Amino acid sequence: MSAIELQDGGEPDLGGAEAGGAEPERRWRVLRRRAVTVFFLVATAAAIAAVLHSQDWSVLATTMRDRPAGFFAVMVGLALLANGAALLASMRAWLSMLSGVTGDVAATDSARIFFAGQFAKYMPGKIFGYVVSVRMGKTLGVSTVRMTSAWMLTLVIGLLTGATVGLLAGPQVLGGSVAWLALAALPIVAVLIRPDLISWAAVVVARLLRRPPPTVRLPGSVIRRNVVMQLMSWLLGGVQLWFLAIAMGAPPAGSLLLCVGAFGLGTVAGVFAVFAPEGLGVREFVLLTALSVTLSLPAAGVVALVSRLVVILSELATAGVGLLVIEVLRRRRARRPGERHLLVPAPDSL
Repeated sequence: MSAIELQDGGEPDLGGAEAGGAEPERRWRVLRRRAVTVFFLVATAAAIAAVLHSQDWSVLATTMRDRPAGFFAVMVGLALLANGAALLASMRAWLSMLSGVTGDVAATDSARIFFAGQFAKYMPGKIFGYVVSVRMGKTLGVSTVRMTSAWMLTLVIGLLTGATVGLLAGPQVLGGSVAWLALAALPIVAVLIRPDLISWAAVVVARLLRRPPPTVRLPGSVIRRNVVMQLMSWLLGGVQLWFLAIAMGAPPAGSLLLCVGAFGLGTVAGVFAVFAPEGLGVREFVLLTALSVTLSLPAAGVVALVSRLVVILSELATAGVGLLVIEVLRRRRARRPGERHLLVPAPDSL
């Protein structure tokens, strides 16, 4: 990744001797950033390879033997698009949150932090995404406290909305009359009415995770917007699973709510699996349990496995394209005539 060029606010030009003395130091910083970036990408690739290698892919070949490959490929393509859209909805929620917390971070910089975090989250442990966000925020002048607040509030809203969406799978998984599950959706309603409740919940989660509690109080409009965008993200992620379930023979009308709920519940459960990269194994178990209601166990296993692959590919592809677009826009701004630019460490340096 290159350094980011910010418009110079009219600082006086440096003398030739000072500029010459600073050149070796600047080159060393660039080399160090590149080395760290390469290490980060290699570590992420290794973590993803370990995730995929640990899966039992033999069931895929066995179950798919007599199924139409063309239809399955179309459904996988639709699933990739749906999950990519889900990621963009999550990004919009993050942009809203970080803007509300800091007030002065450009949308492209906020998006860059978000996309870089998509690579970091596949490393074992739940700390890397947080560390990357904080370090990148520092290069933009955002304090650790504010970055932690944005990260923690986003996490809490994500867990709350994901768990609520997970209730959609209740009627089919539990069977019988489970209308009482609607009561569990009351927290979402309460947050939409009283957004300040999120700050209290974030303090509780911060204590459980041993992180600094958020100190920023956000306007209710920011919280409500974040809730809506994260709900949309969960719904689109569930549609991704639904496409794959249809490809394996699930009834389209009868499996939509089941798939949306199972995806939300499985992903939230994976968040609490602290040492599992991106909830490896935990999410698959939840999906397998829920999907077995409408599919055979081998078919449900295929859906869970392919969903894992679809999520990884769509998230990394969307994040990679997003980072590339941001870099192209940055370079175009840097070439505008009549503007002087100052090189500062890129926000993707770790």
